[in-house]
Amino acid sequence: MRPSFSLIVPTRGRVEKLRRFLDSVARTACHPERIEVVLVVDADDPASLVEHPKLSVRPVVVPPGLTMGALNSAGFDATTGDYVMLLNDDVIVRTPGWDAIALNCFRRFPDPFVLVHVNDTLMRDHLCTFPLTSRAFCELVGGICPPEYARYRIDDHIEDVFNLLAVLGTRRVVYLPDVVFEHDNAVHHPEAGLVYMSDPAILAVDAPRFDALLPKRKELALRVCAAIETRSDPESECVRRATLGAVTSSFDIRTPGRQIVVRTPWWKASWEAVRNTLTALGRARHKSARGIVQALRKRLPGRPILTPREQPG
Repeated sequence: MRPSFSLIVPTRGRVEKLRRFLDSVARTACHPERIEVVLVVDADDPASLVEHPKLSVRPVVVPPGLTMGALNSAGFDATTGDYVMLLNDDVIVRTPGWDAIALNCFRRFPDPFVLVHVNDTLMRDHLCTFPLTSRAFCELVGGICPPEYARYRIDDHIEDVFNLLAVLGTRRVVYLPDVVFEHDNAVHHPEAGLVYMSDPAILAVDAPRFDALLPKRKELALRVCAAIETRSDPESECVRRATLGAVTSSFDIRTPGRQIVVRTPWWKASWEAVRNTLTALGRARHKSARGIVQALRKRLPGRPILTPREQPG
């Protein structure tokens, strides 16, 4: 069975966090059997070649010292799922049924050119930190991301193509504020509270690189727009190019309203888990009572867990 979701996870030297991440994916997914995790591991870090009993884990071993863009690109080349997501090993998936919710987002549209944006508890709706999009989109634009990004701006790069698409009048970014992929990578700032801190030296390299690639992203947005419209004429193409030609900064178009916000009541995600539980119980009906109890414990999660910074009020 072909996986629905391929999760690309570059990792190095953080085995405990990696295992925690894998456990959270398996525990919260409605269909863990439809998920593959592509681990991108340096050749000198064999300890990170971990497996998981409930997930398909595909290792990709690469030479040490590659850029994050190259690591993600190597991971993408090994994926087989219909939908691809870039993740870190310090993520904890909190929302039961996240895979079913995300799949429903893609089904809202007549084509696969969509970006699903989950809540990372740090950037939230300001930046799609863990982009989830379709294989069809990646193949159309020539890959998951440019390999030259050292560490930062990869998520910005992917989202910016869709933001440029919104400038052309086609909104395809779906933000899921209730689907929590907690990014356990924050420091406490005395004024701002919990924030994500970048390495200024690496950011000083990636930020101008991101700006320099704006013309390329405009071309990619035009390509995606043409694929969505299916029919185009020279006059429409000229209008689109003129519209994008007026964009001089990617941050100027990162405006409120560019996203389609889809709220998910906690009970809806849990209902997806209940349905999956009933299926598991049906398979276990010929087993002992103990086996049924174990199936319930494994397949029926409780209400989604909110971190302290996600609590209402």
